[in-house]
Amino acid sequence: MNQLSPLIRILLPAILAYLAFSFLGPVWGIIVLLLLLASVIFFNRQIFYQNSANRKYMKGDFDGALNDLKKAVSLSPKNAGVRGTYAYLLLKLGNTDEAAVQIDEALKNASVGTEKNSLMLTKALVLWKQKETDEAIKLLEELLKDYENTNVYATLGFLYIEKGDMDKALEFNLKAVDFNDTNGIILDNLGTVYLNIGDYEKAKEIYQKLMKLKPVFPEAFYNYARVLHKLGDIEKALYMVRHALTLRFWNISTIAKDEVEAYLQELEKISQDSTQDNSAQNKESQDKEQG
Repeated sequence: MNQLSPLIRILLPAILAYLAFSFLGPVWGIIVLLLLLASVIFFNRQIFYQNSANRKYMKGDFDGALNDLKKAVSLSPKNAGVRGTYAYLLLKLGNTDEAAVQIDEALKNASVGTEKNSLMLTKALVLWKQKETDEAIKLLEELLKDYENTNVYATLGFLYIEKGDMDKALEFNLKAVDFNDTNGIILDNLGTVYLNIGDYEKAKEIYQKLMKLKPVFPEAFYNYARVLHKLGDIEKALYMVRHALTLRFWNISTIAKDEVEAYLQELEKISQDSTQDNSAQNKESQDKEQG
């Protein structure tokens, strides 16, 4: 019945309008049609706000999107999907405590299956931001048993890195790449593991593959810069860090913008010192030749 209700909501007004035109004439038919349209709009206001939120989000008006989602939730408080979307955007924008309240409420009303599984991912991210990384890992480990999904692999792969167990992180992220080797976050996770264990050449191979996917999250370029730095390619590392700073940082980004800015300053100093050293060496060589 729930699957048919959207269709009924569309067909019923159309049938009533047709009957009004047929039995009451065009004037009353138009009046009935307008009343029916008004009622459809009134009872589907949450859909209007959802669509408006999506448009605003795509245009970069994140606060506007958040406000529209809040209105949609108030109009349809038991709609777990809408509330879950609201919780996720709250989290991305840094409202972690409110996101925690909203995701728990969404889970209470979620149907078993894909909808609930998706909400559990948001719940895990909330736990991570609340410094409950172990709880987030346990939640996703249980979820993965019945819901093998790219986003679960990507999130859990990062959380293992956060814990610092590189053996476990390597084992899991290799499995994640086997599951999906075209997901940017999964590749970034594996590249970061190789970076952390000192296998810079393998890390470089992973990031070269990742760059071909044209990622739009700053971690990809920041972590690649760290690999290039280790391999001595400071100028290319500088390019990667500068590009990372042109991208959007969220509350759920695994690095902070000020961290990347500090790293840029470090690389710029290394580059400047190297240039000065080369200039000094060239001058010394010229002096010897002239002498």
